[in-house]
Amino acid sequence: MAGSSGTKFPGNIAISGATRVTGIFGDPVAHSWSSYMHNAAFAELGLDMVYVPWRVRAEDLENAVEAIRSLNLVGVNVTIPHKVAVLPYLDEVTPQARLIGAVNTIHNQDGRLVGYNTDGAGFLESLRREAGVDPKGATVMLAGAGGAARAVAMALAAVGARRIVFANRTLERARDLAGAVAVAVPSCEAHAIVLDEAVLRQRLAGVDIFINASPVGMHPAVDQPPVVEPALFPPGILVCDLVYNPLETRLLRESRERDLKILTGDGMLLYQGVLAFEIWTGRQAPVDIMRAALKDALG
Repeated sequence: MAGSSGTKFPGNIAISGATRVTGIFGDPVAHSWSSYMHNAAFAELGLDMVYVPWRVRAEDLENAVEAIRSLNLVGVNVTIPHKVAVLPYLDEVTPQARLIGAVNTIHNQDGRLVGYNTDGAGFLESLRREAGVDPKGATVMLAGAGGAARAVAMALAAVGARRIVFANRTLERARDLAGAVAVAVPSCEAHAIVLDEAVLRQRLAGVDIFINASPVGMHPAVDQPPVVEPALFPPGILVCDLVYNPLETRLLRESRERDLKILTGDGMLLYQGVLAFEIWTGRQAPVDIMRAALKDALG
């Protein structure tokens, strides 16, 4: 199972008239790796289910969401650029997804479409299981101010992160996120700074966890300078990158070369998928099988 040009189903998956269908809506969607881990999980548990990527243009989103009902799909994942735009077309949105302001998983519950967000919880699972880090009481710096940053920040604040510093090239966007976190979780200190070397030199002192929640370093721009130069990081910091293609970004490679602990982005991808799988099936996900399929696909 390698490459992203198409899904290669495990040999024991057979499509029939009884097969239940899940998938992902996005544009573009050819880069998605989710089909590999979900189809491997369905096969492992002997579930007559399949996961299919669909490219859905913005102007077709409402019709595509309605098709979940009309085609009796089990549910779908939602990726860029639809995570926010999909909200008005759902019957219900969980409180966590409403707080984040975005949905990445839809479940068709007897014709009622319920929206979830498993991104933040997926990152927390990766942080705890893959890095062995509990964020309670931690000081975190997040680079980026998009949907991923918001999902991760809300999840961190909810489990007791002490302080979150949002660093972004556009200060106003960082301030918006900091304000949203301060309102949602008053016990968590939220600050905004501009991505500037002089500012970072001052503000990185005392940071326990740094997270790149921006697309900087994503394929094909793998040689792009890191969002923060690893030389600025203090000893003992954990450096995380939500980018998973390539698996080890330049940020992570240069941080590892400085003997800093790193966390790759495939863990968040894995665990947000694990949570979506369990929402759709009501079964415990075969995490090891999903991890192996994902690592095989990512090479």
